[in-house]
Amino acid sequence: MLNRPFVEQENLLAATSKTIKLIGAGGAGGKVAARVGRLRALKIGKLQIDEPVTAFSEDRGGAFGNSQTHGNIGYQILSKFKIFLDYGRERMILEPNASFKNPIGPASPGVAIVGEGPDYKMFRVTELLEDSPASEAGLKAGDIVMSVDGRRATELNLTILHELFEKPTPRKLSVRRGEQTLEITVTPRRLI
Repeated sequence: MLNRPFVEQENLLAATSKTIKLIGAGGAGGKVAARVGRLRALKIGKLQIDEPVTAFSEDRGGAFGNSQTHGNIGYQILSKFKIFLDYGRERMILEPNASFKNPIGPASPGVAIVGEGPDYKMFRVTELLEDSPASEAGLKAGDIVMSVDGRRATELNLTILHELFEKPTPRKLSVRRGEQTLEITVTPRRLI
């Protein structure tokens, strides 16, 4: 995630060939506004990661509107390394692991889902990207996911749902829309 002042200073959105709206992102400070695309490369010391997926903040305030830092590195980058924290010398050592050369950017259905209810086992669709697998399949904001590939929602959590949707495999969803129950097949794909 790159902070808005840095994105504007370096004119990064103009240098990025394709971006899509970031959906479903937020935290303690509220919803995050950003575009998602790919940089040509990210260099960390002598190491280079080609075409990393990057969020380009559009926030005017909060952490991602801050001009004191340029951004932060997330799990998709850090998962490519063995990480050693050397507290005595106040440094972090990154050593490439076996996944270092693997491309970044899992498949996506283009949908944001939240867990609701006392046990967070009711999964509501909150946002969809236009021209995404989810919108093309007919999902709508407000739909409640009852099951995925025959697994009831009570057997799932948000982490499992996200992992299921990161593979370009057709997923059969049973969703409740008002009084109707619909069967919808969504096949995630790389969006950028």
